[in-house]
Amino acid sequence: MSPFAIAFRDLRVFCGMRQADFAAKLGYEQSYISAIELGKGPHGGEFIDRINERLQLSDTWEARLRAALDESQRKIILPVGASEDMYKLFNELRRQVDTLRPVQLELMQIALRLPDTLTTAQLPPALPPRRQGPMGKKKPA
Repeated sequence: MSPFAIAFRDLRVFCGMRQADFAAKLGYEQSYISAIELGKGPHGGEFIDRINERLQLSDTWEARLRAALDESQRKIILPVGASEDMYKLFNELRRQVDTLRPVQLELMQIALRLPDTLTTAQLPPALPPRRQGPMGKKKPA
């Protein structure tokens, strides 16, 4: 489920409303509220503006919804000047995104939090590749 779907549902529960009541308060159909809670929208900040107008959200709730909307983007556009390595990385990610394991996601998040000042000279040396034995089985190093 998308971060926005979770935050949106949390807001509805916090308000103590069923989907139908929440929909009526916001001026939408109940089916649209259900679709959002299932991760099928919305597409922009105007939706949050409308929620804020109708519910008079606290700054905390508005910030949470806007952050969740940003985290729920499904489309990534590479910058015009992207390097060949960046294209390759993004396309490898695109091909494998449906099969990534939690540990792989965690490792990518750790890598993205590395300080900008870190250079390759500061990274530990890569482990040598394991040799393949007969029948494709790995030999102990």
